[in-house]
Amino acid sequence: MRLNPEKCAFAVQGGKFLGFMLTCRGIEANPNKCRAVLDMVSPKTVKEVQRLTGRLAALSRFVPCLASTSVPFFQTIKKKNKFEWNDDCERAFSKLKTTLSQPPILQKPLQGEDLFLYLSVTDWAISSALVIERDKVQHLVYFVSKTLQHAELNYPRIEKLALALIFSARRLRPYFQSHVIHVRTDHPLRQVLYKPEVAGRLIKWAVELSEFDIRYQPRGPIKSQFLADFIAELTIPSEDDHAKQWILYVDGSSNHEGCGAGIRLEADDGFILEHSIHLAFKASNNQSEYEALLAGLRLCLDLQISTIKVYCDSLLVVQQVNDLFQVKDPLLSKYLLLVKKFSKKFLKFEIEHIPREQNQRADLLSKLGSTQSTLTTLQQFTISSPTVTLINMLSVSQETDWRKDFIHYLETGIIPEGVENSRKFRRQASSFTILSGELYRRGYTRPLLKCLNKSEADIALAEAHEGICGTHTGARSLASKILRSGFFWPTLKQDSQQKIRSCNNCQRHAPLIHIPVEQLHHSDISWPFNQWGLDILGPFPTAPGQNLKIKQHFASVEHPQTNGLAEAANKVILHALKKKLDDAKGLWAELIPEVLWGYNTTPQTSTKETPFRLVYGSEAMIPLEISQNSIRTYITNQDEARRSELDVIEEVREIATLRQRAAQQALARQYNKSVKTRSFEKGDLVLRKTETARKPPSHGKLAANWDDPYRVSTALGQGAYKLESLDGKLLPNTWNVSSLKKFYS
Repeated sequence: MRLNPEKCAFAVQGGKFLGFMLTCRGIEANPNKCRAVLDMVSPKTVKEVQRLTGRLAALSRFVPCLASTSVPFFQTIKKKNKFEWNDDCERAFSKLKTTLSQPPILQKPLQGEDLFLYLSVTDWAISSALVIERDKVQHLVYFVSKTLQHAELNYPRIEKLALALIFSARRLRPYFQSHVIHVRTDHPLRQVLYKPEVAGRLIKWAVELSEFDIRYQPRGPIKSQFLADFIAELTIPSEDDHAKQWILYVDGSSNHEGCGAGIRLEADDGFILEHSIHLAFKASNNQSEYEALLAGLRLCLDLQISTIKVYCDSLLVVQQVNDLFQVKDPLLSKYLLLVKKFSKKFLKFEIEHIPREQNQRADLLSKLGSTQSTLTTLQQFTISSPTVTLINMLSVSQETDWRKDFIHYLETGIIPEGVENSRKFRRQASSFTILSGELYRRGYTRPLLKCLNKSEADIALAEAHEGICGTHTGARSLASKILRSGFFWPTLKQDSQQKIRSCNNCQRHAPLIHIPVEQLHHSDISWPFNQWGLDILGPFPTAPGQNLKIKQHFASVEHPQTNGLAEAANKVILHALKKKLDDAKGLWAELIPEVLWGYNTTPQTSTKETPFRLVYGSEAMIPLEISQNSIRTYITNQDEARRSELDVIEEVREIATLRQRAAQQALARQYNKSVKTRSFEKGDLVLRKTETARKPPSHGKLAANWDDPYRVSTALGQGAYKLESLDGKLLPNTWNVSSLKKFYS
């Protein structure tokens, strides 16, 4: 190794590195770069403004909220008219000079130290400040800021906060990877990012942030002057969001297209959150109204809102909640009990009736939710089952622990109330024991198996199936693996099967299905040439009169059996060509007339007649009869016999038709023995078989056998379906059931 003495320094207290001053106090801004800005006079041309912004960019990590402060400069540069340096520009310029006259000293975090992130949002920019706390004193690590562009300017305020977090994570990736990050904000950022029904860019950001150890906590006191100046830029009010007055507009919709619900949540500071909900089940209009109300209340509870005022245009729902109307429908009474239960969780809850004209936005959202289409600019999600049933299921899985009865019996010797078969219960309890407060079951694979509740079982299934030691094995292997690991719960086998069934990767890489899924459909030919099957066609010109009543039908994609007539003829012709060509494969075109003539003069197994006779009424004279002088070559006048043959040709054709149907039925009986039917309904989610042409070339042998879940748009019958993507875009052509399989989410 050789060192350049002119570029090396040893045992020094500080120095310049990568444009910054490194000292024992920390990382300081380059005084020369700061002086370059401080010595500037107010710009008088666009070029001078550009020079100013360039110098500020080099000092961006030392200036809080640089992007929002520099917005007047950017607007001056973008103006197409003559240059104008206004009062806003001068104030921003003076503020930046004040900051750079005493720039903050940044600190380097030590290994294992937690970092704290503060977020700032304005109408035009987003910013963040990364700090560390040592001896109850906050020290700055980095300032990050970004000017909002194009569609980002229209994001809701809470999404701008999420954008500030994701931008900071990308910009400060080394810090996020090696430290625990505490995001200090008084806004429900975590609840918005990690809601189960979140969609669009928010779910992408949530997935991207999931690789970091990010924790959310209230902002708390500010212990740094520069950080106080940074927080002062935050345009979102600093009062407690949970104590603010929130207004919730809800509406339900039920029509022939489907059922939906609309939610519009407003705060007095201008914060707006809208949801369009699709109800994937049949519901009455009153049930849809209750679903919308419950979905809105769940949203408010997720956001930790304590004071809420609800507006609904359904007089029945409002009066029932206010105990002014009697509830006669048993289903609505269950909904009302849930609303009462949720309303008690708020410090203040009010619900009022308003005319539909004042609830137009929620009404529009509910109508959008009742359709099958998907809008990418709106947060949409689906409720797959009625809330009453869903809540009951959740209460069983969350509040009822199957271990409680056994623990109670083992500790007290008393059979719990509600046990129907006490003898069976005692026999089952004899296999359990308690160690250190935990329930264990005596097993065969292990002496003791630790008993898990529902949530713990879900974690165990996920880890064993798709974790670092999981290989996406089958259900029986998965259950055996969990037992050998020393865990047990009563529905282990059933839960393992459900886990395999709903695993996305297992479904995409499942083996192709070769078992026939549709019974054999035969083609009935009423007279010669009434159906034409073509392998390669189009586009055919359309006659203006349409007098011939000719209809054109297309075969399903990647399913040649749909065009069975043409494919069967191709198979016979190809088979004969292979035998006649030998090694001279290039002469196939010249031999096609010979093959066709041979086919038309050969009796068929199904009809016992030649195609030539069924068309023309008599047998064709082939070269063999000429060369060997058959009896037909000696007859000179066959007019009378020819007329007789034409008179009875219809009878011959009818007999051939009966023979063909009998042969087809016998073939169908044999074929249908191995058929395992599979069908779908409109709205079902399906996976499509990935043919070689659609597989990504880079994936090679690792490519999935099934791609993308699609939604069934139309069932055309006989195994043919029209598909659409999840965003509502219709796929061209039809798809056969043999290329599809059900998708379990």
